[in-house]
Amino acid sequence: MVQLTPNMPYITLRVKFVKRAELQYISHLDLVRTMHKIIARAGLPLWYTMGFNPKPKMIFAAPLSIGTESECEFVDIRLVDRPPEEEVLRHLNANMTENMRAVAAYYPETKLTDLKWLRYRIAVKTEGASEALAAACAEYLLGDEVLVKKKSRDKRSEEQPSVNIRSGIREIIAGFDGECIILDAVLSADASAFLNPEYVVSALRGALGILSSGNLLAEYYSVLRTEAYREDMTPFD
Repeated sequence: MVQLTPNMPYITLRVKFVKRAELQYISHLDLVRTMHKIIARAGLPLWYTMGFNPKPKMIFAAPLSIGTESECEFVDIRLVDRPPEEEVLRHLNANMTENMRAVAAYYPETKLTDLKWLRYRIAVKTEGASEALAAACAEYLLGDEVLVKKKSRDKRSEEQPSVNIRSGIREIIAGFDGECIILDAVLSADASAFLNPEYVVSALRGALGILSSGNLLAEYYSVLRTEAYREDMTPFD
């Protein structure tokens, strides 16, 4: 462990990694614990927080919901030295798996707050899936109102107010692959207006009746995060 003095300077290392397959079902808290072990075993020159129980400092961008896969996760890790990027990547992946592996490690010029948009591939297998239903999905999501029910913070209230999530949808391209409706969606990643892709599915369920049969073998969906962008839609890095 690095022995620290107050206000010790640090260097920010950014790691881009994937989280696929069964690892989509671990919680964000479990991911944080797992990443702690990975970076410690990788032997990185970590910067530690002060206090009774020092810990390495890590900041994740737009944490995933359980059940969402991703090809573009980002975590900023504070270091006290600047090892070569190739060496960092090699040591990280020696302690990771195929389904959670680092694809890049670098010293960024951007802030995590520069991340504004995320692209998702949402595949929906539902009764009546067709080109026509895919077109109806796109038309609704690009309309003036895309309404979802959100749980009230007032536990005494059974009312679920409807919220219009349209401002968080930048792009929607919908198609049909012969089995599933495929939505290519660019959604807000801004910390003050983050749009969970689960809300997109919920809105379509409420408006168009998709995924309403209750048959989990016949109807299901998957979500994959594929790309990240800045405000002007240039790639985030």
